[in-house]
Amino acid sequence: MSSDDEQTKEEKRRQRNKRIAVWWFSAALHCAADSRILKCDREQSGAEYITEILRGHAEVVQANYRLTPANFRLLGDELLARGLQCGGDLIIEEHVGMFMQLVAQGATIRKLCLDFQHSEETVSRSLREVITALLRMIPEYMKLPQSDEPIHPKLREGTDFYPFKGALGAIDGTHIPAFPDSHETFKERWRNRKGQVTQNVMAAVDFNGNFLTVVSGWEGSAHDALVLRRAIDDGFTVPEGRYYLVDAGYANTHQFLSPYRGKTYHLAQFRQRSAQNRYGSAEELYNHRHAQLRNVVEKAFGILKGRFRILRDMHKYKYHFQAKLVIAFCVLHNFINRHQSVEVDFEEAASESDDSDDSDSDAPSTSANVSRGTDAQRGGGALKESIRDMFWNARRMN
Repeated sequence: MSSDDEQTKEEKRRQRNKRIAVWWFSAALHCAADSRILKCDREQSGAEYITEILRGHAEVVQANYRLTPANFRLLGDELLARGLQCGGDLIIEEHVGMFMQLVAQGATIRKLCLDFQHSEETVSRSLREVITALLRMIPEYMKLPQSDEPIHPKLREGTDFYPFKGALGAIDGTHIPAFPDSHETFKERWRNRKGQVTQNVMAAVDFNGNFLTVVSGWEGSAHDALVLRRAIDDGFTVPEGRYYLVDAGYANTHQFLSPYRGKTYHLAQFRQRSAQNRYGSAEELYNHRHAQLRNVVEKAFGILKGRFRILRDMHKYKYHFQAKLVIAFCVLHNFINRHQSVEVDFEEAASESDDSDDSDSDAPSTSANVSRGTDAQRGGGALKESIRDMFWNARRMN
């Protein structure tokens, strides 16, 4: 074979290899574009999409995004003030819109990519940044009360609940569907009493329905009282002379007042009785007033889950991210409560479930889980009896 033939053959080989390299490079670019750039060929950009929505009917915006247009923009301002960065392809309305579509409608990342015309990487980064900014709003929107906290109007003298004038709110736990990171053999720890895989979330709620503190991330099998005990160990304090109302799953102390066990407690049971025969004892009257007030925490959980659909159908994120999401939603709940009225549908739904079966109220309580000694229990017993007698004496005088 001549040297010319060999050169020709070598040139053809180089050209073929070049074409193959170009093909692979084009394919790689296509794959990258498929995962990082746009997901559909809609001409409308994400900024145009959300701007058009916000210009629409205010009730439609609130129904789909849980915020009025004005409060949608106000939330954006709050997030910007907490360090949320805008730039590149994203405006602040897109940050808020994607997050609210995720939490209110349970939208998937893929759906957000299609609606807002951004890559999965961009959408995911935006959601993380919004959550970080929301958590920075805690000092402003989720504050524990101090000892000089005014008596709530519902508890002032002359009201049916005056004997509970020292109450700051109510504490309870609720279960949120979860995807634990642990190996399959450890997932049983996350199964609650109903066999569902959940995280157990404890919250203290004031009598306006706002979250005061939230402890998330506990496995579903954890007892409510244990979660409270650990919250105390981590710095949760109750001001001197004040207390929270808790269900019978917690030990009764001077800081956490529980109902009388073995006596009628649930609101539905009292509603079935006539006014004349509603109370068979002073303990039942105490329990009824206690249940009426403590219901605020059940109602808050009901509204929270109604507002934010993702809490009923959690997405498969890293577990620590799921725990952070719950706290961020509680901050957002308080933001909405401060700036707009509770949506009627959610309020009605929460009221219908006033005796939640989510808690450990039927499980035996243990003082070791809540108080450090019997002094707290003795003080709680004396306080409970004093309040009980005040209710009963007031009833007899009337």
